[in-house]
Amino acid sequence: MKKYIIGTISRVDAPLTPQMKGERSEINYFTGLTQEDIQKERDEILSATAKDIKALARMAADVLKNNYICVLGNETKIKENKDLFNKLVQVFE
Repeated sequence: MKKYIIGTISRVDAPLTPQMKGERSEINYFTGLTQEDIQKERDEILSATAKDIKALARMAADVLKNNYICVLGNETKIKENKDLFNKLVQVFE
């Protein structure tokens, strides 16, 4: 588990250039992501156990079995490919 936790946290806390920090701050601002949210995610990653991961097995199996696809992206492109999806949901207005 330690190896997986280190790998995951290294992607969350990767060093950023000043430009990347600005871009990340902008994204966080517009999406409403707070420093508390970011810290909560870090804490959850660092405290994850094998039992926690195993508890997600049934949900992951259901998602794979039902062939769920979730896409967030360009509205025009998604609508052009709407036959790939059972349901389209507009998240942002």
